[in-house]
Amino acid sequence: MQSVGIIPARYASSRFEGKPLVNLLGKPMVQHVYESACCAETLDEVIIATDDHRIYDAVTKFGGNVQMTGECETGTERVAVVAKQLKCDVVANIQGDEPLLKPDQIDLMLQPLLDNPEVQVCTLKQRVKTPVDYRDINVVKVVTNTCGNALYFSRASIPGKIAEAELHKFPVFRHVGLYAYRREQLLAFTSWDRTPYELAEGLEQLRFLENGVPIHVVETDTPLIGVDVPADLERVKRILGG
Repeated sequence: MQSVGIIPARYASSRFEGKPLVNLLGKPMVQHVYESACCAETLDEVIIATDDHRIYDAVTKFGGNVQMTGECETGTERVAVVAKQLKCDVVANIQGDEPLLKPDQIDLMLQPLLDNPEVQVCTLKQRVKTPVDYRDINVVKVVTNTCGNALYFSRASIPGKIAEAELHKFPVFRHVGLYAYRREQLLAFTSWDRTPYELAEGLEQLRFLENGVPIHVVETDTPLIGVDVPADLERVKRILGG
C-alpha cells in the first residue's frame, strides 16, 4: 500500500502573508514540516503543493519535492489536485504551518488506514486543558464515540455545561487539523457540494460526516502549535530554543 504526504502551501494569507517561507531557526518554516514528514515511517513520498513560484523556488533550493497547482479555494482541494495525478492508496494532508509536527504523529494518524480497510479518513485530537482553549472559537473541539469515530466538530465549547475548573475530569478534546484519507475518498470529497453544518461552522471536515463518512480520531499527547499569526511563530521559536 502506497502512502503519500502532501503539504499544501500558499503564500497569500490575510493574517500572515508569506508564512511558509518565514525564517525559523535558519530555515523556511515549510522546510521544517517537510523534513519531519520525510522521517515518517508510513510515508513513501512527501510533496509540497503550491501555486506560488516563490515557494516553489525555495523548496527546490533546499532539495524538496514540490509540484505547482493552479489556484485552489482550500488546502484540501490543493492536496486533491496533486493526489489525482498519483497512483497511491493513502494520502496524508499535512499542514505547512505545523513546524512542531513529529514523524510519529503522522505514523499514528496513518496506521488505522493501514490496519483496517474500513477506515476511510483519520485525524488527530489533543486534550483541552485550559478554560481559555475551551472557550476559544479558534480552537476547534471534537467529540467522539466509543469506537473512536467523530460525532461532531465545533468551534463552540463542546461538550457543554462543563465547569471550567473541572476540565481535567472530562474528556474535552481539540481537533488537530491533519488528515489521512484513502485517495478515492479524498477525490470524492472534493466533488461534493458544501454542506449546511460545514458552512455554519466553517469546518470542511463536517462534509464527510454530513455525507455519512466516518472520521476516525486518534489522540496524541505531543503538543502542536499551528502558526496562524506572527505571535504564534514567536511561541514556536521559544519551544525550539531559538
